[in-house]
Amino acid sequence: MIERFTPALALPLALPLALALALAAPMARASSDMPLSPETKAQISQKLTDEGYQVGKIKIEDGYYEAYAKKDGKKLEILLDAQLNIVRVEEND
Repeated sequence: MIERFTPALALPLALPLALALALAAPMARASSDMPLSPETKAQISQKLTDEGYQVGKIKIEDGYYEAYAKKDGKKLEILLDAQLNIVRVEEND
């Protein structure tokens, strides 16, 4: 017997999918096991320079790309995910 799809069945199916997607989002980190290629360093440097930062050292730490930069006279640590999205900016004294 084939059951027809009803909206009442959609909610129980949608909740596990939404949960799986929410849990997968933090996994978009850079791997600390992979080397930081010159191409990736150049992409990070260009992105941050375009946003007004003066970029210094770039490395991988705790699963994220970490760039040391200055902007408006402040020393900053900028964390980027594997897709080079800025996930956090912290003042670095």
